[in-house]
Amino acid sequence: MIVLVFVSTVFLWSHSIRRKVTQRVDRLSRLQYKVGEWLLAIAIAVFAIWFTHRFVYSLLTIRSTSMQPAYYSDELIVINKLAYGPAVNADNSNRYRRLSGYSRIKRGDVIAFYFPEGDTVFQDHSKEYYYFIKRQVETTKTSNPLLKSPLVYNSVSDRIPFIKRIVGLPGDTLKISEGDVWVNRRYAPSNDFAVKKFRINNKTTDSVKEKILKRAYESYREGDDQVVEIKEKVMYENGWSIYLDKMVDPMNRPSPYVFPFSEGYFWNGSFLGPVAIPTKGQTVQLTLTNLPLYRRIIQCYEGNTLTVDNQSVYINNKRTNEYTFKMNYYWVAGDNVSHSFDSRFWGFVPENHIIGKVSWLRCSPH
Repeated sequence: MIVLVFVSTVFLWSHSIRRKVTQRVDRLSRLQYKVGEWLLAIAIAVFAIWFTHRFVYSLLTIRSTSMQPAYYSDELIVINKLAYGPAVNADNSNRYRRLSGYSRIKRGDVIAFYFPEGDTVFQDHSKEYYYFIKRQVETTKTSNPLLKSPLVYNSVSDRIPFIKRIVGLPGDTLKISEGDVWVNRRYAPSNDFAVKKFRINNKTTDSVKEKILKRAYESYREGDDQVVEIKEKVMYENGWSIYLDKMVDPMNRPSPYVFPFSEGYFWNGSFLGPVAIPTKGQTVQLTLTNLPLYRRIIQCYEGNTLTVDNQSVYINNKRTNEYTFKMNYYWVAGDNVSHSFDSRFWGFVPENHIIGKVSWLRCSPH
């Protein structure tokens, strides 16, 4: 409806301009008039396209499998920027704001956002994740020739767009236990599309096993185990939970690839948190223990200098033991849990990185 009103307004406006122009073309030749009319029409069309893309809707082709089976790779989707309000000055956290939208960001929303760790990229290998490769090299004590490649800095709006589902809002305390998400100490049920990894156990009869394999999203063998990736909803609806053992990482076995990438946190993709998600205006007491959670926010997302000297924290060259956040932050996850590169692996999504809500239109071969 909003787009319809906008297009109608542009049409009436252009018609009025054309009428006024017509009244003043007595001294122009017919050819000059036609050229001017076409140039005006083209200018108006270009403005309408730019305005729609900037403030209303934009298109995105999905390039990963992390949201399958809700959204598939190579699907064309529409990002609704009106829902939460278009972002203004997204590249400057001090001047950033959002225009008014008609809804709030809610848990369960699928959003499009600029990849938070996409500020630094390889000049000739833009699809490789610089920080992930850097952590990989530091962890394995190996080398990677990519790290010798020229680097490029990307402003917020130049970073790779991702789509994921909101699971944690500003002010929430989030925890992951055995792969399940808990928000504010309450179990957060998986959505209808969530796919998780299970092992078919010895209680399973051949007939049940056949049914499970038919409904599985993926099935394969790992050693002696028959593994399936299947929707949790399908598993519970069919009463198969007694036949399927969830496959998760062992508790207290830290992963160097999981946020916040610190030896003091024994977190992995299946056991993480609790972690408090920052909210705008909130003041947090900084310690050397919780600093890894907020260091990137302070330095990269909100544009401060941060150093630690003799067990003391300095922000913008001033010694301090607290910090007040300038923006809201969010926690996101992919529906295809075992194959999702999400907040578990790079942390919070700043509000100024959010492009909009993934909307109703989709073009897919599936």
